Amino acid sequence: MSRPGYSVATNRRRCEMLALETERLRLAVLRKSEAPRAAEYFSYNRAFHKKYSQTHTNDYFTVPVQKKYLAFDCESFLDGSLVPLWITLKDSGKIIGRVSFFNFAYGGMMCCSVGYHLDKDHTGKGYMTEALNAAISFVFDEYKMHRIEAFILPDNERSLNLVKRAGFHYEGVRRSYMHINGEYRDHEAFYLLENDVRKPFSSRE
Repeated sequence: MSRPGYSVATNRRRCEMLALETERLRLAVLRKSEAPRAAEYFSYNRAFHKKYSQTHTNDYFTVPVQKKYLAFDCESFLDGSLVPLWITLKDSGKIIGRVSFFNFAYGGMMCCSVGYHLDKDHTGKGYMTEALNAAISFVFDEYKMHRIEAFILPDNERSLNLVKRAGFHYEGVRRSYMHINGEYRDHEAFYLLENDVRKPFSSRE
């Protein structure tokens, strides 16, 4: 039985390889045909994301480069190394963010990492909490992960509060973890275990 908070959409669109639905959102793996929308989203939020996102060159914000990224997303999703979920509003279809799972390790580890970002006009409305909780439940259910890790800049208070609300546990500091806004930065490390996100009660269990 699946954990609460999401359902797999039965009305998948041609531009989607997978779609999940929550109360207000649709989370989807998008095909490269959606590159113009992705480029528009990143361009619009470039200054807003800059402080906390990995360093990008100017061509990252163009349609041709985003087409390559989306093609890579789809290939990686098919081989089980990436779950790239774009967040859109159910009522309008507008892209407002993304939550991605990567660094998948199977076998004895069964763990992965999570990262996310949100549109500057849609912060403070609970959208990322809703999306992250749903996406985590899906990954635990479908990929049978034991552990999900998150690495966050120490001054990113919104993101720190988000993972705490989601039930993540603090683990320590990851030194010089990622190149952010022109320099390598330390990150705070958090983890979430499968048993931290409970399945609903079933009479069969």
